Amino acid sequence: MRRLRVRYLTLIVAASLLTGCATDVVMVNPRTGEAAICRESLRGLNPWSQQEACIGGYIAGGWVRAGRY
Repeated sequence: MRRLRVRYLTLIVAASLLTGCATDVVMVNPRTGEAAICRESLRGLNPWSQQEACIGGYIAGGWVRAGRY
């Protein structure tokens, strides 16, 4: 029974790491068309990631989010 629980836990952890939770965000300057990437650190495992600060900085400068890749 314990092995079965460990297998399910392993499956859940692997699925969460391989889904879209660890993606980069592309920011675009609408005036110039210039693009910049805010990268996710540690494949989504760092809850205090600098990605949100990066996005906020670009938004404050007038940039818009292009999408997630």
